[in-house]
Amino acid sequence: MELKHILLGVGFALIWASAFPSAKMAVQFCPPFLFLFLRFLSAGLFSIMLGAYLGQSLKFDRNSLLWITTFGLIQNGLYLGLIFLALTKIDANVSVIIASILPLTVAFFSWIFFKAKMSFLGLFGLVVGLAGVLLIMLQRVEKEIELLGITLCLLGLLATTFSTLIITKIKINKNNILIIVGLQMLAGSLFLLPLSYFFEIWNISFNVTFLFTFIYIAAFPGIIGPVIWFYLQKEIGAVKYSSFHFLVPFFGIGISYFLLGETLTLNDMIGVMVIIFGLYLLNRDKKVFKNQDF
Repeated sequence: MELKHILLGVGFALIWASAFPSAKMAVQFCPPFLFLFLRFLSAGLFSIMLGAYLGQSLKFDRNSLLWITTFGLIQNGLYLGLIFLALTKIDANVSVIIASILPLTVAFFSWIFFKAKMSFLGLFGLVVGLAGVLLIMLQRVEKEIELLGITLCLLGLLATTFSTLIITKIKINKNNILIIVGLQMLAGSLFLLPLSYFFEIWNISFNVTFLFTFIYIAAFPGIIGPVIWFYLQKEIGAVKYSSFHFLVPFFGIGISYFLLGETLTLNDMIGVMVIIFGLYLLNRDKKVFKNQDF
């Protein structure tokens, strides 16, 4: 792996982790679906215009457009919609911990649906990772609000798992990454608009914090993060790319602590270490990703 890929991977992990505490701040000033609609609309249009200005291709075959739209609906509409809704119920550090097990769920569903090979080490890694999640959840089962938030996060995790599997169906090259990112964000915005219109009260508290948060989320997790994601998936493959998820819990917890003043219980910290160990074991099992070009 080249140095530029390592730096991009670490940068992506930092951006991915920062999205959760910044989203927690955003939902304090704006309804979650409305915020996401505005974010995807503005960032999507900007990404497409920037891509067109740079000469990127706007031509896609029907099959590619179908997969790009499907990816946008699931990743931006379902996944982020559920995560932002969950953040009205739970702390950001809990959501980032749950999101960090994405490689485990991708490996599991690859094994179930696409017959990817998995050794005992990989299976053990899945079990260990699941045990870490359960450890974090057990202490919260008596709190109905947190339990609802965790459930929404887990549903969002399933959504982003399938969007990660879908991404392999999209024909990606360096000449159209910005266009792809923009199109999938517009698909997500169209999905979220009717949900926001019918189920939310459009009331935004405009202030400096809200504007800064909106610009940051739209620019970094909105455009820069997905561009890095698509690029690394193409350049180094899903196996090496997934290893950068080891960094997400550490970054997410640290940012939540310094930005929001959130704290973790001993069970949370043990659960994070167990999840990371499970991710490590799974990443050691190269068989699980052997047939990943489904």
